[in-house]
Amino acid sequence: MPMKPFNILYLSSYGSLKGGGQESLFHLVTNLDKTAFRPYVCLPTEGSLTKKLRLHDIEVTVIGLPGIINLKVQKNLKAFHSLLKLSTEYKIDLIHTDSPRNTFYAGLVATIKRVPLVWHVRASNRDRYDRLLYYLSSKLILVANSLRSRFDWVEKSHKFVTIYNGIDLTEFQTRKSTTPIRQQYGISDKSILITVIARIERLKGQKYLIDACGMLKNTLKDFHILLVGEIVDLPYIKECKDRAGELGIQDRLTFIGYQNRVSQILNETGIFVLPSLFEAFPRSIIEAMGVGKPVVVTDVGGCAEAVEDHVSGFIIPVKDSKVLAARINILATDNELRLKVGKAARKRAERMFGIEQNVKETQKLYREILRENTHDIHGNKL
Repeated sequence: MPMKPFNILYLSSYGSLKGGGQESLFHLVTNLDKTAFRPYVCLPTEGSLTKKLRLHDIEVTVIGLPGIINLKVQKNLKAFHSLLKLSTEYKIDLIHTDSPRNTFYAGLVATIKRVPLVWHVRASNRDRYDRLLYYLSSKLILVANSLRSRFDWVEKSHKFVTIYNGIDLTEFQTRKSTTPIRQQYGISDKSILITVIARIERLKGQKYLIDACGMLKNTLKDFHILLVGEIVDLPYIKECKDRAGELGIQDRLTFIGYQNRVSQILNETGIFVLPSLFEAFPRSIIEAMGVGKPVVVTDVGGCAEAVEDHVSGFIIPVKDSKVLAARINILATDNELRLKVGKAARKRAERMFGIEQNVKETQKLYREILRENTHDIHGNKL
């Protein structure tokens, strides 16, 4: 008689698909081996993610979780009891979270229900509750080895496992665009399109790319900067536009906001750049690599784990517009090199960042956790 699948409860920070973590969650739960694992998802709000998951017959429940420090104790207790009830109703065998807030509430539920909890750590910045959440978790999935530094107060631990983000390589591959982005925004087909896909905010460093392109305006005659991403910092976007005006390249800069046609945009891109000051492991890098584009990224977080320097792209120092300009110039003026680096990027994406590998490694971890038979369900005594 075949075994029943294990019931896995997933919690995420947003009900929309605007974040890389939510994209990753969607691809994970929709690609699970349903004969072995049955996914249930709990999200804080209705949105594009809840809708898309339901279209794929994934059970979704909306429970808003208040901040951990909250004077309205009754509100906190209500959210906790709702989550506890959900765990009981669906006979949850394992809980998988992705942020401090939902890990806190889920960790309490996991402790009471005596089920394991996996905390998917997608950010490299520390949280005041990290020590508590570490002990509430059975395992911590890190999206890059570099995130281990967030927990440098733990000398050695069996709890950490690195699983890189995965992308659907059938979606992110080289193909001819049917509705050209260039045409829509009046960008010449002859221009080298330099694209950044990231929220428009100071930590993403778009201004350093603008400075770099200002250095190239007289030597690289035909280029255009396309900045894609949700605008979350209005003063910063003004600063970027003003800087482009000062450098005389304002007509070579286009902001197009958040887009869900990422593969299409990348296919029209010549060079992908991510000049961030701070990252964990950005999906946009491996998406660009999947489409076969050369990438230039700053040496922050797991970026250097995604890209082989001088092979599938370039790793540059943070805030160094001069080096960024040099790398863009090398790629923009050598079509053969651009193609060679792009092909290497695609091969690396196929080797390391396919969604199938991500799911396979995650399911392997689930099986290991569920097989363990210890006195302490969170593994603190191992």
